[in-house]
Parts: sequence; structure tokens; C-alpha cells
Amino acid sequence: MNESFLHYLWQFQYFDKSELVTSQGESLSVLKTGILNSNAGPDFFNAKIKIGDIDWVGNVEIHVKSSDWLAHHHEIDSAYDNVILHLVWENDKPIFHKNRELPTLELKARVADSIIKEYKRLISNPAAIACEKSFTKVDPIIKHSMLDKALMQRLEIKANNINELLKINLRDWDETTYQLLARNFGFKINADPFFQLSKTLPYKIIQKQNSLLQVEALLFGQAGILETKTKDEYISLLHREYHLLAQKYSLNNSRLNAAQWRFLRLRPSNFPTLRLSQLAAIVFASKNIFSKLIEVEIYESLKKIFEVDQSDYWKTHYRFGPKAKGAVPKIGESSIENIVINTVVPLLVAYGKDKDEQRYIDKAVDLLQQIPAEANKITRTWNELGLSIKNAFDSQALIELHNNFCQKRQCLNCNIGVSILKPLQ
Repeated sequence: MNESFLHYLWQFQYFDKSELVTSQGESLSVLKTGILNSNAGPDFFNAKIKIGDIDWVGNVEIHVKSSDWLAHHHEIDSAYDNVILHLVWENDKPIFHKNRELPTLELKARVADSIIKEYKRLISNPAAIACEKSFTKVDPIIKHSMLDKALMQRLEIKANNINELLKINLRDWDETTYQLLARNFGFKINADPFFQLSKTLPYKIIQKQNSLLQVEALLFGQAGILETKTKDEYISLLHREYHLLAQKYSLNNSRLNAAQWRFLRLRPSNFPTLRLSQLAAIVFASKNIFSKLIEVEIYESLKKIFEVDQSDYWKTHYRFGPKAKGAVPKIGESSIENIVINTVVPLLVAYGKDKDEQRYIDKAVDLLQQIPAEANKITRTWNELGLSIKNAFDSQALIELHNNFCQKRQCLNCNIGVSILKPLQ
């Protein structure tokens, strides 16, 4: 038995409610279950119950055993002063708070065995999707409502992470956007060094440069991956520019080490050298990058911001040294989609929440609906369960559902799981 299951039982009132009595023998009626609290404090706020002839409005606290009240030290926490009902699986000890015995309701004898067995069967299923055998029987409306919930949770988490970064950057939206963009140019494998690089080389320095060569020199130099011995004219120019700019902006002691960058097992199109050249072209071409990104209304216009050609050297090279066998393409469409999903969309949500302007959040959702669905192991798993994944809205929602509901067995917080566990009438 766990508290999450008891929350579920209370929220949906899935227990025998005939002749309810408190531990003190007083009659009890549930008039309003209250609002589930996911933060610190009592489990349900603003519940309404009737004990004897008196109506009570307040909070409900839930524990497996009544003695958990003391184990969790609620007796010294004023946040629990307005608890009107202590809901427990087992009432193993009378609990007193503020010189009064807490009204307690024990559920152990009031829950059908079938509900408990179905819950245990679901969460103990070793499959990646615990409800896979029942999934196709769930009403499509319930599935879609859960996708909406999962997507908004995913966007909320990403927006909160951006807000933390924004605080560090003293509410500089351009700097924050540049750092997020850099991190996403690392595409997981090199995300950390890209992000570290962006923190050692502020966007305000990049904005001051008059040529793409200078921006490239700064990025490659700070990345610590400029070749040291070369007769190549382009690389020699980068060396010269970086030497001057590093002295001007006092950058010499903050550059990264070449060993931090990973090339092994990467396709050439994902080599960090090429990605840095593409990032340089974009940030040089896009002054005030934050405003430019969030004011675009349609995805096709947004794509054009990222479809900038890298400099001539990087049209024939994937890394410093020998030329590539063929022409090196500019950043591909799938990469742009990834950057928009993981940079632009969360930025729009964070900004909309910060300014309390829903239109930015709506724009973020609309962008996801314009982008093709991602194809990966997680989305293939859902496809095998017969789910149609139409766009990035769906794929992002399903990634969140898989990672933070299914994998963590949060079935009781999932509309689909709740639907499956609903007892037959």
C-alpha cells in the first residue's frame, strides 16, 4: 500500500461510503473531496465534510498508517493546523493535534479487493507501457486529454528550467536564448560543451563583431579546437582574430579543452566543428535573436532564420584539415525541427508565462502542430499500440507520457491509467 493509491481512492471516492464513521465513532459524510496538492502541505485543500451535525471546511491529510503523522513531524508544522480529516489505510494510533484528537477515517476494510489487485497488476507489469494490454480499449477522448496534459507538463518543466537560467543571466532574454540555442546545437552528444562554451563567450561580445570570421574565431578559439600548426590561410586568419579578440575581451583563461568535444561515432554532419560554423552563421545574421525568434508567426518563416549558409570553408569541410569528398550541406531540416522544438517552443512558453500573455503559449503549441512528428524508439513504441502520431505536438506529449508517467509508474496521475483502474459499477 502507498499514499499515491490512497490519494486516488479519496479523489475518486472508490471506497464503500455506506455508514461512514470516524475513529471516534461519529457519523461522517464527504461533501467535497477538495483539490489535490502536489506541493508541500496537506494532501487535499478546501475539502468539505460533515461530522455529526457540523459541516467542516478545511484540508485532508492522507497516510498509510495514522502514526505516519508523527513520523513526518506534522505535529510541529502549522501548515497542518487546518486539517479536518486524517484519511488512513490503517488507524494504528490516535493522533492529537493542537490539543484535539484528529477525526480519522480508516479505509482498510472499505476498498474492494478487485481495485487493489488491478492496481498491483498494472504497476508491477515489466513492460515499458504498463497498460499496453488495455490501451486499445481506452476511449480516444481520454487518450487525447492525457496527451494535452502530458504536453503542457513537458512545456511547463522546460519553461521553469528557462526561468532558472534567466535568473542567472539577470533576466537577459537574448543571452538566455543564445545559451539555449548553443546547447541544442550540441544535439545531446555535445550539448554540455556547447552550453559551457556559450557561458564563456557572452552573446553581447558576439553582437559587437563586424564579420562572420570574427564570430567563428571567437567560437572556435573559445572551444579550444583551433588547429595549432597549419599553413591553411583560413585557419591562420582564425588564429590571428582570436588572439586579438581574446586579449580585448579577457577570454584567455576561460576557453574549453579540445578533449571535451566528441567526434567518435558521429556522422560528419554532426561534427561539433561543422555545428559551430552553422551556429556562428546564425548568431551573426540574427541580431537581437530572442525578439527575432519569438515574433515569427509561422514555422516556414522560422525555418528561414536557421537556413543560413555557413562560410565558404565549411561548405567543403566537416572539420579542420582535409576537404570533404563532396559538398557539405547547410543545417538540415530535421535539425531545424529539433532546434525549434527544444529551443523556440520552450522560450515562447517561458516568455508567455513571464509576461502573462497566453498568445505566446498558443503560438508555441501551434508551432508544434506545424512540425512533423519525431521518429524515435519512444514514438515507435506508441505506434505499435495503434496510436496515430501526426505532428510534434503528439510526439512531444508521448515522450513526456513515456518518460515521466509510464517509466515512473505514475498510472494514478494519468487519465489513461485512471480510466483502466476505474471499478465496474
